[in-house]
Amino acid sequence: MARNPKTTWEMLDHAMAHYQAYISSKNQRFSLSIVDFLHVSNFKGGNASITEPVVTLVEKLESYEKVLIDIDKNFNGKNLRQLSAQETGELISLCKNVTDLTKNNNTKIRGFGASYASALLSAHFMDLIPVLDRRILNGAGIKVEYNRQMQVKNIANYYGDLIKACQTELLKRKNLTLRELDKEWFTKAL
Repeated sequence: MARNPKTTWEMLDHAMAHYQAYISSKNQRFSLSIVDFLHVSNFKGGNASITEPVVTLVEKLESYEKVLIDIDKNFNGKNLRQLSAQETGELISLCKNVTDLTKNNNTKIRGFGASYASALLSAHFMDLIPVLDRRILNGAGIKVEYNRQMQVKNIANYYGDLIKACQTELLKRKNLTLRELDKEWFTKAL
């Protein structure tokens, strides 16, 4: 039996809160380890497991850390509502850099795809970057192509559209946070 989307979102929100607490406890906010990826996997759910060998994982994490640092430096605490059109384009480009890391042979981490990468970004920048998720895309009214398992084909291709849709909605509704919008769109009926 499928869970109610609101119940699912609340459960996942607890997992995100655990990850946020972990991020806050780190000496270096953007340093990554397998623990970060396990938190993201817990938040995203599904049946993917992080199975990258330790030897290669440590080396690959540096590329993800670099993008987190670049986002922090370029946007300096801004939220999505505050970005100019040019800054929004830059943000989309940086987010694409992260989803590209999940596909590049030198940086991809087994069990960690584009949707998971978006959760990593969102956890570090809750007011700036949305989670890329099938339900959120649906709630935003973004038309996507599905495979037989009802998973979005090439989900990373929709990240820019989602970021723009979130920004547009946040500009219309001044008292709404990005996390509240995430909940609203995630919990819409499929």
